[in-house]
Amino acid sequence: MRLGDILRLAAQRDPRKTAIIAGDRHISYAEYDAASNRFSNLLADAGIGKGDRIATVLFNSPEYCITHFGNARAGSVLVHISPMYAAPEIARIVGRTRPRVLVIDAAIADKIEQVRARLTSVECVIVVGEDFDDAIAVYPDTDPGIQIDPADPVAMTFTGGTTGEPKGAVVSHTARFVSSWTTALEHRVTGEDVTGILTPMFHAVGLMIWYQATMLAGCTSVIFRKWDAAEFIRQAELHKISSVFMVPVQARDLIRSEVFDAARLKTLKNIGAGGALTPEGLIAECRTALPHCDYTDHYGQSETGILTILKPWESEAHKGSIGRAATGVDLRIADENGDAVPPGTIGELISRGPFMMEGYFENDGETEQYFRDGWGWSGDLAVADEDGFITLVGRSKEMIVSGGINVYPREIEITMEEDPAVLECTAFGVPDDRWGEALIAYIVLRDGHTADADSLLEFCGEQLARYKRPREIVFVSNVPKTPSGKVQKPLLRDSYLDGRILP
Repeated sequence: MRLGDILRLAAQRDPRKTAIIAGDRHISYAEYDAASNRFSNLLADAGIGKGDRIATVLFNSPEYCITHFGNARAGSVLVHISPMYAAPEIARIVGRTRPRVLVIDAAIADKIEQVRARLTSVECVIVVGEDFDDAIAVYPDTDPGIQIDPADPVAMTFTGGTTGEPKGAVVSHTARFVSSWTTALEHRVTGEDVTGILTPMFHAVGLMIWYQATMLAGCTSVIFRKWDAAEFIRQAELHKISSVFMVPVQARDLIRSEVFDAARLKTLKNIGAGGALTPEGLIAECRTALPHCDYTDHYGQSETGILTILKPWESEAHKGSIGRAATGVDLRIADENGDAVPPGTIGELISRGPFMMEGYFENDGETEQYFRDGWGWSGDLAVADEDGFITLVGRSKEMIVSGGINVYPREIEITMEEDPAVLECTAFGVPDDRWGEALIAYIVLRDGHTADADSLLEFCGEQLARYKRPREIVFVSNVPKTPSGKVQKPLLRDSYLDGRILP
C-alpha cells in the first residue's frame, strides 16, 4: 500500500465523517482528501517530481496533515523539521536536504527570514496562517495520478548520530503503512474512536506512527497545536476523546494538573505512551487517577516505527519492561556477532522487517553502521526474560530522552565548543523527575579566558532549540579520559550523581 491510500480509502469509506477537529474547524474526510489532492497538484505544477524534497517547519495543524498526504501523492519526499529548532539549525538541515518547497508556520517566519539567504534550494515558501489556503485553492481536487511504487521513499525525520549532526532517516510508503497498521492493532484503535493528537507531528511517533494509525482506522482526530493539560481536559470532555497518545511527561502533567477531574475524562479509554521510557510508578499512578482508562506502552525508533508493546494487563507483572515484540515485528537480543543471546543475558536490541527505514539520507557510513546482515541495530542494550518481555538496561549510544524528545550530547558539545572561551565540552544525561532525563555539561575553559554559566547557556540557546540547553553547566579543569582518548562519561555521570565533581 502507498501512504496516500490511507486517506483515500478512509474518505471513500465515509466521506462525510469528520476527520479533523482543530479549534472551531471541522474538516470531513472528503474535504481533507480534496485538499490533499490540491496540494499534490500544486507540487506537480511547481515541477516537483518523484524523489524531490519538500520540507515543513510546522506546529500541529490541519495544514500539516494536508501537506503530509499531498506530498505522499506527489511522489516527493517530505523533510520534517522541528519549528522548535533555532534558525541556524533549520538552515543546516535545509542546506543538507535541499528541499525545493518550504511550508512553514507563521509563528516562525522570523526564523526563516534570518537565514533566507542560506536556503538556496528553496524556490517557494508557503506560510500556514497567511497564504496556504489561497495557494492550494486554484488547483484541482482530483488525484494527480502519479505512479508511485510502495517501495519509493516518502518522508524523512531526524535522529542523532555519532558525529553530533542529526541524521535524516528516509522511510518508504510501505514502511510507514506497516507501522500504522501495527500501531492501530496494538493500541486497539478503531473507527469508533475520537483520538487526541498531542505529540508534535514533526516527530516520527506523533505523525507517522500515531496520527497515521488514526486515519487508517477512520477516526475523528482532535489536533492540538501545543500541549496544555487543562486545554486537553476541556477538549476531551467537549469532543468525547476516547484514545490518545502521549509521551510520559504529558501523562504525568495530566494527572497532576490542578484542574484534573477524572469525571471530565470519562470517555477516555486508553492512553498510549511512547517516545521515552515510562518512569517507575507512573502506570500505577495513572491507573489510580483514571481507573476506567488503560495505559498501553510501546517502544520504537524513527528508523523502525513501533517495535514492542506492553499491554495494560501486563504492566503490573512486568514493571520496568517495554513489553514483547509487537505483531509482525522480528526482534532479537543479540551479541556483537548478531546471534541471539539466551534469556537473562544482556545484548543489543536488533530488528528487521518491512517497517525498516531505507537508510540515512546521503550518509552511507551511518547507514552501514545501522544495518548489518539485514538487521537494524538500535544501539539500545536490553535483556529478555523467558516469556519474551524485554527490559532496556542502557544505551550503546549516548542519546538521552528529555520529555519524549531525543537529545544528542555530541550536538551540544560541538555547539558549546564554538564559543571562543570554551576549550572542551562534555555533556551527559542524568535522571530528571519531570522530563525523564536532563543534560549536564562539563566545560573546560581556554587559558586566559573567562565565562559564566548564564552567558554560555544564552549562547547555546541562540544556536539550538531550548530543550537542548543543559540543565546545569559545571566548570572543570579537565575531563577524565581513557588511554585511547575517550571521555569516561559513565564515571562523570556517577560522580555527579554522588555529589562529587571530577576532576
